[in-house]
Amino acid sequence: MEGAFCFEDSVFSETRDRRAERGPPYTAKRCEPRWFTEDENNDDFTDVPTTLKFRADLAYRQEEFEKALNEYNDCYLLIPPANNAMRRDVQESQARCLIRLGRYKEALEIADILRKGAGNTDHLTGTLNLQVTIHSHLGNLQESVSWLQQLISLHPFNPCFWISLAESYMSLFLATNVCRDISECSNTIHLCSDCLNGSVRTIDIVKNRDHKTIQGHCNEHFECPPSMKDCTHREQLWMWSCASFIRARLLLQFIQPQHASFVLENNLNTQDHIEKQLNRFGLVEGSKLLLAEVMGEDLLAERVTEEGHIDTKTTQTLSSFIMPTDPEFRVKWFHKINSILLAHG
Repeated sequence: MEGAFCFEDSVFSETRDRRAERGPPYTAKRCEPRWFTEDENNDDFTDVPTTLKFRADLAYRQEEFEKALNEYNDCYLLIPPANNAMRRDVQESQARCLIRLGRYKEALEIADILRKGAGNTDHLTGTLNLQVTIHSHLGNLQESVSWLQQLISLHPFNPCFWISLAESYMSLFLATNVCRDISECSNTIHLCSDCLNGSVRTIDIVKNRDHKTIQGHCNEHFECPPSMKDCTHREQLWMWSCASFIRARLLLQFIQPQHASFVLENNLNTQDHIEKQLNRFGLVEGSKLLLAEVMGEDLLAERVTEEGHIDTKTTQTLSSFIMPTDPEFRVKWFHKINSILLAHG
């Protein structure tokens, strides 16, 4: 076996003292508060786009939206083409300034550019969120619902998106009290002046003695569907809203054991809010259990993380992802409920 293991003599030599090679101790650079508000021509400013973005972010937080937009515009012109992440971030910020300034058409143009340039699910999530915000400000409820359904298709375990969808469905349901036949409306429903940003404030309801009336949003009344045998689109909206609220509550219950302190408090408060909404909608306990069983069929505790997402990589390429259409989304989530309710009358 001689010669099988050969070592250099240096292996057995003493460890070299490296202390003499050490340089001066590292001292982190400290920035003064709001350092970015100083003159960017100063020698200390090596990254002008970042400086301008910080200024714009501060102006936006202070609700100086025109000033923020100008800063974002200047910043965008200086961002290197290769820095795609920062360019998208600033573009979305530009769009949100335009929303606050009431310039919705320009905001939609930016949102469309971002959507076409989305390269992964994170990009698409931000774009869809932006679309929801724009159409909510415009009062375009059906458009908001459509974008929310796409968001949920990307993130089916996110309770916040399900709550937003439930509230949007209910706003559409209440809006049809003004437009009795939803098929007579245009594809995009604009609420009356009594409805602000999709939040129903005051709506006159024509009471029908064959229908049960119960308390709803803002102490108003709306009609609870008496039966699903004559299930109109308006009554489907009511059922979809209830089902979405229950789905959100199930997700909150799954992640509740992982929460503590104020996060747990927020979780429980949200569950309580959902329960109050369901009671106002006149949903009986048996129906709640039925909806919970159907809307929770795909839930496994070990698959739901603290953020309400599946425990896999969060960012995925879009090449393998196919976005369902609105009808496909509703078939996936609500067709079974429709069938059960029709069977039970």
